[in-house]
Amino acid sequence: MRLTSQVAEALLMAVPEGALLVGADNRVVAVNQQLIELARLQDVDTSPGAPIEPLADAVAEQLPSGSTALRQINQRHFPRTAEFRFLDGRVTRTSRRPIDVDGEHVGVLWLVWDVTDQRRRESDLRRHVHTLGDLARERAEFTARASHELRTPLATILSFCELLTPPSAGPLSPTQSTYLDTIQRNAHRMQEMVDGLLHASTRAGARAETTYARVDMARLLGRLTSELLPRAEAAGIFLAHDHEAGPPAFADRGQLENALAALLDNAVKFTPRGGTVTVSAHPYAEQDGSGWEIAVSDTGIGIPKEFQEEVFTEFVRAPNARRGGYPGTGLGLSTVRDTVRLHGGQIAVHGAAGEGTTVVLRLPTRSPGPPGRA
Repeated sequence: MRLTSQVAEALLMAVPEGALLVGADNRVVAVNQQLIELARLQDVDTSPGAPIEPLADAVAEQLPSGSTALRQINQRHFPRTAEFRFLDGRVTRTSRRPIDVDGEHVGVLWLVWDVTDQRRRESDLRRHVHTLGDLARERAEFTARASHELRTPLATILSFCELLTPPSAGPLSPTQSTYLDTIQRNAHRMQEMVDGLLHASTRAGARAETTYARVDMARLLGRLTSELLPRAEAAGIFLAHDHEAGPPAFADRGQLENALAALLDNAVKFTPRGGTVTVSAHPYAEQDGSGWEIAVSDTGIGIPKEFQEEVFTEFVRAPNARRGGYPGTGLGLSTVRDTVRLHGGQIAVHGAAGEGTTVVLRLPTRSPGPPGRA
């Protein structure tokens, strides 16, 4: 059986890739213009019936190795796909498709396309990923090292503050008490920042050790709000809570507790004296599953709407928080978001600048599966 060269040529012209059809007699049946330009075959006889060897030789001369495999262009055992890098830097990918009719081998169709730009982009991407990985490791190492270096002098400062506090060192004058309170307050603020940085640098390692277990959400939030109550009262903030009983959630207790504590801490920190922080936790049941909805609302400075997505990024803080002199590293909400995602949940922020903030978490009661799955 023979292939009609005119029909084959007409078909190949409609193919976007370079295309070559070789008959069983190892002669050209048809070739399209795309392949002639791609393989630089302008000076080679590619007319129907021309032998295939000169074409294969012309291509092989453009390859670094002068590949002889192309001489076997019509052999059935030749690889079906391959890539060739030309001396001028171009990279082509080829696909070999034998044509058999009623058990008879009638020829081979070769498709060739230029993947130079694709391979260059992939190489650039790998290089950028490698560079970003190195920068991330360097940042984590620097953060961890700096955090550890700062913790020791801060611990010393706080220890000596305790030694100076009555009755350890006798009574202090009002001015001395003010100075000591200022030192302690700022040392504690620095310690919180250092702890946040250290947490960020070790968070990836902590995720690998995630352990899921049943957690009583109402009891956990009740304890956290009770522990926060003295601080809220000292700051002149009314703390309200509404926790319902419900089914346990599958969670890593330590990571979830740290995230909820950071969320409550933020609410109190950004709420002025006389304000209110409200914490609620209610189970929900929907068609696609059940879980817990936890909401933490405050009447504080609020988050501008244009920053309500950005504040979940590490080290990003809203402008009104920076201008207001509120301490922080911009790690709190990113920690909360990562923990919620780790547990297969969702997080949303509502409110506006000057109108307070409400952060809503939805955590499923089912097991989220292997650690790290969002």
